[in-house]
This record gives sequence, C-alpha cells and structure tokens, in this order.
Amino acid sequence: MKKIIFKSFLLLWTVLLACSCNDLLDEKAYDFVSPEQLGDSESAASQLVTGAYNTVITSFIAPGSYLYLTNMDCDYASGASWAFGNVGAGNPQGFWGIDHMWQGSYTLIHRANLGISKISAMSNLSQESKQDALAQLCFLKAWAYFNLVRNYGPVPIFRKSISEGEAMSQPRASVSDVYAHIIELLEQAEGMYSKDDAGFVVGHASNGAAKALLAKVYVTMASGAMSGVPIVVKGGNPNIFEPQPITHIAKTVAGYESFDPAKYYALARDKAWEVINEYTLFDNYMDVWAIGNRNKGEHIWMAQAISGDKDFGNTICQDYVGIFKEDGTMEGNWYGMRDHWYLLFEEQDKRIVDGVIHRYASDGISNGKVIYNYYPRWYADKVENKEVYDSQGNAFDGTEVYHEGQGWTLEKLTKFTFVTDRKQKNSDFHFPLLRLPDIMLIYAEAVNELNGGPDAEAYNQVNRIRTRAHATPFSGMNQDEFRSAVLEERARELAYEADRRYDLFRWGIYLDVMNAIDMDEHNVTKRRLERNLLYPIPTSEVNSNDKIDSNNPGW
Repeated sequence: MKKIIFKSFLLLWTVLLACSCNDLLDEKAYDFVSPEQLGDSESAASQLVTGAYNTVITSFIAPGSYLYLTNMDCDYASGASWAFGNVGAGNPQGFWGIDHMWQGSYTLIHRANLGISKISAMSNLSQESKQDALAQLCFLKAWAYFNLVRNYGPVPIFRKSISEGEAMSQPRASVSDVYAHIIELLEQAEGMYSKDDAGFVVGHASNGAAKALLAKVYVTMASGAMSGVPIVVKGGNPNIFEPQPITHIAKTVAGYESFDPAKYYALARDKAWEVINEYTLFDNYMDVWAIGNRNKGEHIWMAQAISGDKDFGNTICQDYVGIFKEDGTMEGNWYGMRDHWYLLFEEQDKRIVDGVIHRYASDGISNGKVIYNYYPRWYADKVENKEVYDSQGNAFDGTEVYHEGQGWTLEKLTKFTFVTDRKQKNSDFHFPLLRLPDIMLIYAEAVNELNGGPDAEAYNQVNRIRTRAHATPFSGMNQDEFRSAVLEERARELAYEADRRYDLFRWGIYLDVMNAIDMDEHNVTKRRLERNLLYPIPTSEVNSNDKIDSNNPGW
C-alpha cells in the first residue's frame, strides 16, 4: 500500500527521529536513536531515507530562505523595499539566510551519503527496497548539487560519507565535473520506484522525478553553452505602462563552454518526452493547486508540509498572500509580481483571471470594517460595476478602495492560498519542486533549438498549457520567435516556483534583463553587477576549508 511519509528528523551522525503519517495524518513517533542503533531492516532503511528527505523541508522550505534566494532575484518579482532590500536588490550578503543554500545542500548531501553507507551494508531487506532506497538518496544528492552549481559555480564534491573516511575539506570541482556527477547520480536515481509501484511512498521522488530533473539539468547545460542567438524579454523601464520587448543576445555561461548544446538539447528532449508520457496535466488551471490534488496529476515532486507544525510547516502562505488575523485583517502578504508580469497575459487567461487575487484584505480597519483593496488599479470600472469577486463571491460594496500609488500594485498569486488553515503562520502549502508544465516547455525549447524552429509537437506541448488557461494558442513562429515565446511562457506558468532567475542565468541574459529595468516601480533596485551571477560562498567555509583560498568573484 502506498504510504505518505511526512515527518522524520535526522541529526547527522548522532540521532534520528522518524514520524510517518497515513492519509489521515496519523502520526507514529519513534524514539531518538543513532543510525547505528537502527539495525538492518526495511524500517531502518526507510528511516534513513525519510530523514534525508526531511532535510528538504527543514533546511530549505520551512525556513523560507531557499525560496527567497531563488524567487526574489529576478525581473518580475517585487514588494516593499524592506523585503527586497537585500537579495531582491542585488545585496545578498545583507540577507540573514544567505548561507542556507550552501549549508542546507551540504547537510542533505552528507545525510544522503551516510544513508547510502548504512543501507549498502544491509542484508535484511528486499533487493527492490534496497535499490529504491539507494536511488532515492542519489536523487537527493543530485538535487542538492544542482542547487549548488547554479548558485555558486564550482563546488566541492563529496562522493562518500565523512564517516567512511572522506576528508572534510574538499577543493572546488569544475562546473563540468559537478554536472557529470549530477548526471551520474540521476542515472542511478532512475532505479527508484515509479509513482505507480506498490512500494512508492507518496511525497518521495519517483523515477519520473529523476527523469524530470535530468531534463532540467540537460536543458541548463545546453542553453548555458549557447551564444549569439537573440532572445526577446518584455520589461524595461517601469514608468512605461506596457512592458517593452527588448532583444538580448545569449552569452555562454562561465564554466559551460565545454558543453555541446546539440548533444544536451537532444538528451533534454528525449528525457522530457519520457516524463510527458508518464504524467497528466490537470484539465483546469486552478485544479493544479487544490488541496485534494497534491502529489497527483502533473505534480512530479512536491515538498510536503504539516499545518501548525513548527518544523514541518512553512510560511509560504503568510509571505506571499497573507494570513488572516482574528479581526479579519491580513498579516504578511509581502511578496508579489510586478505589473509588467501581469501584462504578459491576455485578458482572458485563467492564470490571471483566477490565478491572481483581485480583492484582498489589508492590515487596516476603517469604521469597524476591514479595508479591502483591489488589483489591478486599471480595473476600477469593473469593480464599480461589481464584475470582480473574491473567492467567497463578495463584490464591491461602495466603500472599498484601490490604493493610489504604484507601491501597492502587486499581483498576489492565488496558488499560495491553498492551505488547510489560513490563520496558521506555519501552514501546509506543498511547494511544487517539479511540475509537468516545466518539462513540457523544456521539450518545446529543445525541439526548437535542434530543428531550427518548432514542429507540431513543440507547438502542441506549449499550447496544451495555454489552452488550459484559455490563452490563444501559438502558431506561425520562426526559431527566434519561438525561443522567446517559450521563455516568456515559463515566466507566466511557473511564477514564483523557483525558476525565473535560473532561466535568465542559463541563457546568459540575467544581467542585461535586470539592468534594463534599473529601478522598479516599488523602488527596488534591479541593477546588477558581474558578481551577482553567483552567490558568495559562506565566509566560514572559505576560512575553514584549506582547499578553498578565495570566494566567488566580487565577494
């Protein structure tokens, strides 16, 4: 029977606490034990794997730093200057969680290595279970290294557990060597159970997730090696209402020079196609975020969460759309998307019609009533005519207002409201780490680059996403137009899903796109320097690792 594993906490080398839940969140707690005390059994292997998985939650998602580092440093994200004054303004060293990406990734790698060491020596579990457990840990290591190489460039590689004699100080491996290791790990990870196998644990990755991550790795390598091709990105001066189409020229990313774009685009295409044939797109856009659809359909891998739990809940709902206080006012709601992102959509597109909150509570009360605000401000006539409703069917009552001034014009995304209790600070939004539309767009991009333009299937994959949203299907594009259209579609479909910064980075246009904005309408600085291409390695690592004698350029 499929199980949902929600909760387990592994303290490296010392203690492990595992808790599992069934569909009804029945928790079973285990005593604190060391990995050596776990013994040799199916249960022991399961606890080691689950302990590693929980690092994804406790070191990446729950603290909020992973999503902050991946979402805020891009062209279309914005918010109050206090919230975007560090990472969002190109000053990551001012962010309290700047070292978390490095520390969390290596914590995950070391825990996975420890699990591999212990499980490899076990003999009292089935061959299928053992293969799956080892493959799961390889997948998690690959995911961690993919985060590291995209954010820091060359990074140390730990191929085995420190308890097995691996030196704690390792030199930075080249970008190409890190990618080779990621591919090696993901090829092993394809030995995981499929999502339909009886032994598959809901909330863990399946072999489909390994294929999906491989497709992302391949497309990153391929596009990162490209140069000289034009890419149009709509943006520029925020004082101009409509985002302006600006042509940028792709540049080869440092460290990606040795990669063959044709080879890796072909691998990305083929691996993406395998995934496309295994997963199902939801028919309606808002069904993607329904609580009952978690870990189903197009969700290839999600970060699990438990509402109200200080370790396994998260503040995503509070941060991105706000939580309700007892008086009905809102707390949080700090991060949003800019007008230039909203204006990428056709008016009928469900991703803004339903996917953006048009009526939301503020943190204020007037005459005993909660003050409600509307977005966008240019919809004022629709609001006055009571054509805009909230999710409870409430319309304008004659007293609600638009905030005047651009500082309040931020799109809040409905997806982040899908939690079981919107009054909980630590809520249970299941963040989508791998989702099918991402892979469909990778397929379309790869075909376009390999064939010198889109074919019928490339159009089909993009248009499946667009027609679901009631957007006009693409047609009649040449290679350059389709390249730009796919990148733009990724910005629309995958908003705040930890992809946009990496998409600009892998095409070598991150600096050009950001500097074309300069300062956005919320007075958030978008100007960037060469040093912003990579994050700084933690000072503690540079000081303690005798194999690393300098930080990334500019830091």
